[in-house]
Amino acid sequence: LCSSGGHYPAGCDTRFPRRTCYPGCLSLYRELDQHRESPFPSCNLIFVSARPHLYKGLTEDHSYRMFKALVAEGRMHTMPTLLPGELSNGIRAFLTAKCRGTRAWQAVGQAKCRSMMNFRSLYSEYDFIFCGDDGQGDLLAAEMIAAA
Repeated sequence: LCSSGGHYPAGCDTRFPRRTCYPGCLSLYRELDQHRESPFPSCNLIFVSARPHLYKGLTEDHSYRMFKALVAEGRMHTMPTLLPGELSNGIRAFLTAKCRGTRAWQAVGQAKCRSMMNFRSLYSEYDFIFCGDDGQGDLLAAEMIAAA
């Protein structure tokens, strides 16, 4: 959704300033949602995060503040749901990423897959499209979801 500006561990992309929404990303989400063919209401937009749930939603608050601002500005068409990560996996990946490279994020990707699959089992009547980047286990999560 937004560039990390190259700030580790959020990401390595330095093409855009930190917290800049990637061009076309919000439009893509809006288009995908408007053209779905389902008579049922939906959650519309779900983010699967590597950030864990901590005391009173401390880490989620950061994301939800950004979501609320984007919705208030009319840039995001709906308020998304956020599926948090797991603390132990995130800490382990953060501490070992310099030595293990992308393999450090394997457990995070597996946790993202589990989280998405659990969410999908609650809403089996819906279709899902997974949009991720190349960091924090997203590619592995997408591969595992596609194989399920």
